[in-house]
Amino acid sequence: MRLARSLLAACLSLVAASALGQGGPDELWNMSTRMEMAGMPGQTFPSQVCMKKGEAQPDKMSQDKNCKVTDVRVAGNKTSWKVVCTGRDAMSGTGEITRTRDSMDGRIRLQGKSGGETMDMTMVLSGKLAGGCNAGEEKKKQQAQAKAMVAQGDAQMAKFCKESMDKFMTQMFEGEGAACKAQKAEYCARVSQTAQGMRTSAGYRKSAKAADWEQAGKACKVNMASVRADACKNAVGGRDWPFVADFCPAEAKKIAAEQCAGRGYTAAMASEYKEVCQRYARRDAEAQPGTAAPAQKPAAAPTAGDAVKEGANQLRKLFGR
Repeated sequence: MRLARSLLAACLSLVAASALGQGGPDELWNMSTRMEMAGMPGQTFPSQVCMKKGEAQPDKMSQDKNCKVTDVRVAGNKTSWKVVCTGRDAMSGTGEITRTRDSMDGRIRLQGKSGGETMDMTMVLSGKLAGGCNAGEEKKKQQAQAKAMVAQGDAQMAKFCKESMDKFMTQMFEGEGAACKAQKAEYCARVSQTAQGMRTSAGYRKSAKAADWEQAGKACKVNMASVRADACKNAVGGRDWPFVADFCPAEAKKIAAEQCAGRGYTAAMASEYKEVCQRYARRDAEAQPGTAAPAQKPAAAPTAGDAVKEGANQLRKLFGR
C-alpha cells in the first residue's frame, strides 16, 4: 500500500507537469485518472489541475523528492518522459501526454518492488479544459486533492481486501504481487478460525462452499485433511449419512460395502443409508470403463424423472436385482 500511494502521488504530479510544458495562460483542467493494477479492479479518480505558465520542466513539479524525471521530449503536441524513484519505494517507468487546445490524453506505466511486493501499475489519463485559474491559489487545492485521491484509493483497497477476506479469495493474499498481501496474517487467522469450526459435520457443511479450502489450507498452513477427517468422524458418530455420502468417500465406501452391496433396491432405499447407497452406486457406475458412442445429435437435457429412473437402474445393476 505504501508503494501504491507513492506511485499515485508521483503520477498526479507528472500529469500536471507534462501539460505545463506546453506553456500558455493559467488554465483549469478537469482530469480523470484511471489506475489499473494486476489483481485488483480498476479505479478512476477525478480531479482538477491548474496549469501554470512558465514551469516547463516536469521534474520541477515533482512532489516526491526521491523521484527524478529524465529524457523529457516534446514533439508537436506530445510530451514524453522517463521517471526513476529510489529509496524504500523504488520504481521506474515511462509516460506520455498528448494535448490539444482544450483536451489531453495520456498513459503512464510504473513498475517497482517494495518489501518483496511487486507492483505494475498503469495510469490512463484524460482531461478537458474547464476555464481559467490562478495557479498560485490552486496549488494548495491540488495538493489537498492529491491527498484525498490517495485516501480514496486506500479506502477502496481496504474495502476490496475486506470483501476478498469475507469470500475467502486466497489468491488475493497469497503469492508475489498479491493485491492484499499485507493482510495475509489476518486472512490466515480467519481461515484457521473457520477451519476449527469445520471439524463437525454441521460446521463443515455450512462452510464447505465458501472457499477452495485446499488452496486456503495450503496458503495458511492449515491441515484441511485433518479437519475433514474430524468432520467425517463426527458425521459417522452422529449417523449423518448424507454428509458421509457427500464428503467422506473412504467412510462411504466402507458403509456401502457393509450396508448396500447385495441388498435389494427397495430395501436399500428404505434404509437409513440410502444416500450412501445412491452415491456408491453412482460412483461405481462412473468408474466402469465405457465405449465410445457413435456421433449423434445432442440429447435433450434429462428431466428430474429421468434422473430418478437412471439412479434406480444403476442401483439395480449394483445390487443384482
